[in-house]
Amino acid sequence: MVAPFGVKGEVKVQPLTDNAERFARGARLLAGRDPVTVAMVREAKGFVYLTFEGVAERIGAERFRHVLLQVPESALPPLAEGEYYRFQLIGLRVVGRDGATLGTLEEVIETGANDVYRVRTPDGDDVLLPALDDVVLSVDLDAKRMVVDPPAWR
Repeated sequence: MVAPFGVKGEVKVQPLTDNAERFARGARLLAGRDPVTVAMVREAKGFVYLTFEGVAERIGAERFRHVLLQVPESALPPLAEGEYYRFQLIGLRVVGRDGATLGTLEEVIETGANDVYRVRTPDGDDVLLPALDDVVLSVDLDAKRMVVDPPAWR
């Protein structure tokens, strides 16, 4: 969320999703760690303006300034086999096909063509890996592990 807007408890949100239903009236969201329910919603000039149940004035909305608005994990739709939400990948241990540890997946970078994974090596360096089928061999969320075959230029 960007900031409170007006005096009636409305907050201005810069959406990071293309799913407009996320902000529908009655939607349950997390504002930081606080559960909130959308009471009213409107859109204008690329922003979404929300009012939450129980927040009727600017002072109450002020606590949400610069807070990340998220969908609870339990409300996310299931993905197809082999697809993952970005938050599920962050923190995975990344190993080569030989089992040698490359590091920990720290960030998923959107490039337009394909995502790129930023992996922090044990010595603190970063390795960038393209999120391509011939590079990412397997992902095991239960084991918190990703097996990769890094390109030779690594």
